[in-house]
Amino acid sequence: MPVYEFSSFRLEPDKCRLLQGAEPVPLTAKAFDTLVALVENRDRVMEKGDLLREVWPDTIVEESNLSQNVFMLRKALGDSPEGARFIATIPKRGYRFVADVRVMPDDGGA
Repeated sequence: MPVYEFSSFRLEPDKCRLLQGAEPVPLTAKAFDTLVALVENRDRVMEKGDLLREVWPDTIVEESNLSQNVFMLRKALGDSPEGARFIATIPKRGYRFVADVRVMPDDGGA
């Protein structure tokens, strides 16, 4: 599975970790899954329903759960809805990952 780099962050889906430089960024499992879904689908708007189904495939949850995850991600990334450098809100539709992403092969290292 590829590794994604954006700004000073490195997202390693296989290892379930987000690094800023060499430092791990603490995220809940569902916030991490939300980030992976947004980054992997960065070429399009992720509809709220699609994100809910992808992050909570076997559970019925409210849209507020998704909003809370996006809030936590923005906080962890140093982002804000007003000046979205990473996650843009598309009103009444969903979210889109808007930062430039470099896709790197997984080096299998640490």
